[in-house]
Amino acid sequence: MEKIIESLEKFGLTRYEAKAYIGMCNLITGKAEEIAKSSEIPRSKIYNTLKALDKKGFIEITHTRPLEYKVVPPSEIIKMKKDELIKELESSQEKLDEIYNNQISEIQAPVWLIKTSENIINKEIEIVKRARKSINMRIGYLLAGEGEELIKAFKELPRGIPIKIMATPECYIDGEKIEIIKLFEDANLDNLEIVEADIRFVKIIIRDGKELFRTIVKSAGEEKSIVPDSCVGVHNRYEEICQNFDERFLNQFKKLKSKKVKK
Repeated sequence: MEKIIESLEKFGLTRYEAKAYIGMCNLITGKAEEIAKSSEIPRSKIYNTLKALDKKGFIEITHTRPLEYKVVPPSEIIKMKKDELIKELESSQEKLDEIYNNQISEIQAPVWLIKTSENIINKEIEIVKRARKSINMRIGYLLAGEGEELIKAFKELPRGIPIKIMATPECYIDGEKIEIIKLFEDANLDNLEIVEADIRFVKIIIRDGKELFRTIVKSAGEEKSIVPDSCVGVHNRYEEICQNFDERFLNQFKKLKSKKVKK
């Protein structure tokens, strides 16, 4: 019982309110005196307690004489509170992201070395979510699940942000083939353009011409299957370097796109 009371207190109920709600779950409906007895709450406190529960949506008052109180089912309450919490957390995340993204551009940003597949994918998604003008990528390989995560992040961007990708058609990881170009084409994003390029074992993402993340990986076997544990990323925020890479990317993308149209 004590644990249930503590859980209800996390939803913003006082101890008396939590006890009254538990008592009402036993009664389903009842008068104030009955609820006070079932909940072991002093009669002098029960009316204000029930009034507060009604205001918070945990019970309903039927306007009869005398007043009767009906409990709102726990499943409805839990869902309502869960939805409120999720909405509150999402709102907080948006505000914190805005603060973070505004500040990160002011940081003197040299170069960071990043290892492990999980950290590399997380960094890429973080960079994509900061995009305000453009995302340009050279993709010579994909790690397991990386393409799906990138597509998910792309879909969360405003449709006015163009995404340009130069990619090798396919790669192998642990002997399994990943059809890179097909994967992104099947996403059907109207702000995404992808062209085929001869790229191997290198991946670059450039965000707004201001942030660059370059990863390389080793390969093994006849299929030149990538070795995920060998993957290493370099995160660069020197704006001049990022702009140079971005300009070179756009020039090369334009040429490859032009060849594709002629064919």
